[in-house]
Amino acid sequence: MSEDLYPGVAAVAALLAGVALFVVLRRRGSRRPPCATGWIPWVGAGLRFGKAPLEFIEQARAQYGPVFTIFAMGNRMTFVTEEEGINVFLKSKEVNFELAVQNPVYHTASVPKNIFLTLHEKLYITMKGKMGTFNVYQFTEQLNEEFHEQLEDLGPHGTMDLISLVRQLLYPVTVNVLFKKAMFPSHKRKTEDFCQHFQIYDEGFEYGSQMPEWLLRNWSKSKRWLLALFEESIPEIKAYKPEKADSVTLMQAVLDVVEGEAGGHSASYGLLLLWASLSNAVPITFWTLAFILSHADVHKTIMEGISSVLGGTEGIPCVFTWDSLALVCTVALCTHLSVVDFKQAVL
Repeated sequence: MSEDLYPGVAAVAALLAGVALFVVLRRRGSRRPPCATGWIPWVGAGLRFGKAPLEFIEQARAQYGPVFTIFAMGNRMTFVTEEEGINVFLKSKEVNFELAVQNPVYHTASVPKNIFLTLHEKLYITMKGKMGTFNVYQFTEQLNEEFHEQLEDLGPHGTMDLISLVRQLLYPVTVNVLFKKAMFPSHKRKTEDFCQHFQIYDEGFEYGSQMPEWLLRNWSKSKRWLLALFEESIPEIKAYKPEKADSVTLMQAVLDVVEGEAGGHSASYGLLLLWASLSNAVPITFWTLAFILSHADVHKTIMEGISSVLGGTEGIPCVFTWDSLALVCTVALCTHLSVVDFKQAVL
């Protein structure tokens, strides 16, 4: 009986030895970075990575070195953590931004690969022309007006979480300035629906960019709600006439490009623009205000700077111009620090 087992044991041993040899040779011959993964197919290290991303990355760096890959949710994410390696990576001719973001754009906004690749450079030039350093001053007047309207609606007194306050101010201001005046819903129920769906979409964006929609039902529902909102709003955005006869909103400029090549995807690009603007504006504003409010000396310096530039402002709405804002340099410094903190927090 025991003799009959020997061939089977030998076969298993030979198989295991072959697998081990294959793995060793593959590692020796492979030019890929070491990889942190898991035993569950497709999921890989996704569960551990999702619980505490920064801690997991630091552990992987300590274990594998400055360059390593994390396999999670069917995707390979390679991290370069040393300055020298980062510079080499960014200057490499092998790096293609368009191809890197094409799949996430398709998953999150339903823009097909061929359409995205066709329009990307044209849209980049258009948006850079509208919001470049030398043109962004043109938004200050309208931003002043929109912020004053929102602050008047809030009233002189009240209590609210800071993040809720920032959202309540920036959601309508951003939408009305970049898309169309009065596009943001004014009815309370519709406002709540918009805020709820965008928050779900924004918070699940990273998962939605990688995972099938059927695994993210609430996120998928909010995505469809926002796309339907833009489908309904596109004709009004196109017909809108800004107060300045020679100007168009950023979304109108985007539509001029999109509809010349792929009119059926206007709503998708509207959703992308909405997410790109709000997902950056809200957290950076929040962290700027949080930094100022948590440092009494900084808050005092900023208030003194505003008073020196604008004069007495108590009880009077402040009207900033691009030039006057530049004189309150502490605000720019706080914003810069917040952007640095936000970039770290994104992980």
